[in-house]
Parts: sequence; structure tokens; C-alpha cells
Amino acid sequence: MISKAGVFALSFFVLVLLTLLSQASNTGQAGFELPRPNGCHPVGTRTVVLTDPHRNRDLLVTIWHPAAESRSAPAPYMDKKTANALAEEWKLQPGFERLVRTHARLHAPIAEGGPFPVVLVEHGSGVVPAIYTVLAEGLASNGFIVVATNHPPDSLISVFPDGHELTFKPYWPAYADRRTQGVAIGRFAGEVLVADVRFVLDQLQEMNSHDHFWHGQLDLSKIGIVGHSMGGTTAALALQQESRILAGVNLDGSTYPGMNGDVRPIPVHKPFLFMATEEHASDESRAREYVGSESNTYYVVVTGADHMSFTDADLVSSRFTRDLKPDDSAFERALITSTYTRSLVEEFLAKYLKAGVASDLDLIVRVDKQ
Repeated sequence: MISKAGVFALSFFVLVLLTLLSQASNTGQAGFELPRPNGCHPVGTRTVVLTDPHRNRDLLVTIWHPAAESRSAPAPYMDKKTANALAEEWKLQPGFERLVRTHARLHAPIAEGGPFPVVLVEHGSGVVPAIYTVLAEGLASNGFIVVATNHPPDSLISVFPDGHELTFKPYWPAYADRRTQGVAIGRFAGEVLVADVRFVLDQLQEMNSHDHFWHGQLDLSKIGIVGHSMGGTTAALALQQESRILAGVNLDGSTYPGMNGDVRPIPVHKPFLFMATEEHASDESRAREYVGSESNTYYVVVTGADHMSFTDADLVSSRFTRDLKPDDSAFERALITSTYTRSLVEEFLAKYLKAGVASDLDLIVRVDKQ
């Protein structure tokens, strides 16, 4: 067991990813294949709409799962309307989504060997769940059922099967002082985002009991949560408040002024992994914003990363930026950071949801303590 939190400044370890970099070098501007999942299962995916009549709220939920071999259609990276919105926001080439190849299959049968632990994935503000595909496919291939909720109006866009759309709207007063904004953001996190998490967990219970496809396949005694940015804040708060969630990961998500009575750090009392950029960690007041159980808190500082490095964003932008040529060096840096992030998250969740071994993550802590 680990007696102290560990801090690790990640230098880009090229040797462990030579295969990925070789693969990336052949992708070219015409398109590229996302980093291959590193588990033993093929991956399936499907999207459902969950309706909460008590809150008059519809949630678009994408699920990735361990799959049996299938010849069903490859899953698109995202739908056209979502891609158009993201291309406008990130200044990407129109139609870029058609050139991104995923590793999941639509409506593939679920793998034998279940039930499987469940991991909730929470997106950041102004983005969409699809930009966590590298992480989600990796987790699914390693035997987790991954459930990513699109949370309007915090997401960039939510496009429903019937064609209607919900787009991002700020839920804080634009011209107020920072603390007033922080209070509004914290209230939204608790009253909307964490409430969405609870509702989705309730619906997963129903699906596990009554849905033909999911019946008996979700191990709801082993639930983890991963979030990025505002989703990281959601993940930490949900971990703290929801007894069904056993372990959580925060990817560069912050606390806000006025949140939790301005008490820092916010205790979550459970196994917890916090991954942050150097910029985030350099601010002493933000470097330890959350703390898990005493013997199971990990802090990892990723050298050279920016806030979006924990997503697919830098991979996609380096290949499909509208105004500049594709940047191979930026792509390689993004590839290494995103796949290393995925590896540590997989290890952490395997340790606390599957009684697995987190050899790289625990090595980081041992090295830091020397």
C-alpha cells in the first residue's frame, strides 16, 4: 500500500511508444487512426437517450463496452452536426470527423466474461464526450463498461436522434466577480452535474435488471468515475457524495471560489487520482485541491502538457487545423501524453475496481518518496 501521495513530473518517454509513433507517422493529412486500445477485448459502442421526467431533462449517453468479434459497422468519431460545431470552435477543417478512424464497432455483441466494472466519463465545459474516445476505447478494451454522459448546457452541443440540438450556454453571471461566478459554477456542479451522475447510475441499475442487451452485464458493485476539467470537478464531487462510486480520477479539474465553503482541499475519502499540468500544479493553492483516502491518493504532474492534452483535442488539432499545416511534432507529443494518461487511468481503475496491479503508477510514487 502507498502511505503518501506521489508527485511525478512526466518527461516524454518515447521508447515505450515507438510503435504508436511509427503508426502515427504514416497517417498523413488525409486522415489518421486513433491510438489502438491496449487491452485484450474488441470494443463495441452504442448511444442511448435517458429521460428524467422529474427534472424534465434528456441526456444523451454514449457507452463503450468489451465486445465479441463483430463485422458490424465501424463507429464514427462523432456525428456531422457535432463535428461542425467543434470545427467552428477549434478552427478545424470541415468534415474532419470523416477522416478520424476509431476502433469501436456499432452495436457489436458484448463480450463473454461479464459482468464488467463500470466507469463514468465526465466531459469538460464547452466540449463533447467524443473527444475522450482514446480513453474510453482503451478502458473498454481492458474490460470496463464506459458510460459518457453529454450534460447540456455545459457541453458544446448535444445532438439527439430526433434531430433537435442543445448548445452550450454559460450558467454563471458573465460580468460578476470571480467568487460570485465560482458560487454559481459550484451550485451548477452540485445541482445539475452530480444530479445527472446519480440519475445515470439509477438508469444503469434499471438497464442491468431489465434491458435485453445489458441484462446482468454491468457490475454495479464496482463503479469508478473519470472527469476532465469541469468534468474532473464533477467526478471529485460525485465521488465524495455518491456511495456507489468507489474510486475517481480528476484530469486537471479545479475547485472554484465559494465552493465547499472555500475549504481546501476538498476531501473525497476514497481512492483518488489527480492528474494536472505543470501550470495547474505550480499554484500552491490549486496543487492539492482535492484529497482522497489517506493511503490511496495519487498526484501526477504531466510535464509539457496543456489543459486539453488529457483528451483527443491535441491529436485532432495537430492533424486537422484549418489554417496551418499538420504538425508532426505536436501530433507525436499529443500521442504520447494522451496514451500515457490512458495507461495511468487504466492502472488506477484496475487496482481499485479489479484488485489489479498498478505497476507504473506505484513506481511513480516509490520514486518520488526516495
